[in-house]
Amino acid sequence: MGTKGTADYRRRRKEAERRRRVKADRTAFEPTLSTAADHESRSPERRAAATDCAWCGGPITRRSRGPIPKWCSATCRHRAWEQTRAAASGRSAVEVVERRVKVPVPVTPARRDWPGLLEELARQIEDGRVYNRDLLDLSDALNTVLESYRRHPYVRSGSVDHQRQAQARRRARRGLIG
Repeated sequence: MGTKGTADYRRRRKEAERRRRVKADRTAFEPTLSTAADHESRSPERRAAATDCAWCGGPITRRSRGPIPKWCSATCRHRAWEQTRAAASGRSAVEVVERRVKVPVPVTPARRDWPGLLEELARQIEDGRVYNRDLLDLSDALNTVLESYRRHPYVRSGSVDHQRQAQARRRARRGLIG
């Protein structure tokens, strides 16, 4: 058994309200010519009512007697009352909070970032932090990178090998000196 606070209760109430409105629309009073003439002779013309709810914008069902409604249901009337009461007390029912939200945007790695990133990828593969199911896609991507690397004119000319030898000599000297 639900209470007023549960989602199931609210869903059932909303469905009941929808059915009530559909039924009211189907059985709406359509005055015939004779009853319209009788009505005009007996009472002054009733002013036109709002057709949309002032709170939710839903349709308002007309009644033959009583006050002209502004709201489609008691729920909307109560919410409007709460809003008016909050505004009268100096508080507002809806508090607007303005703040800046930083959305992390993936940054494209710069040319100097790639060696570190590839070393980190190698460590993750060694440690088993990359799933086996992802290794085939990773292999295809790395093969594409290696093919592009091998097609580069600098690599084909042998300059990379020369640069590696010079780098090894510098490291050796630093090791001997330092």
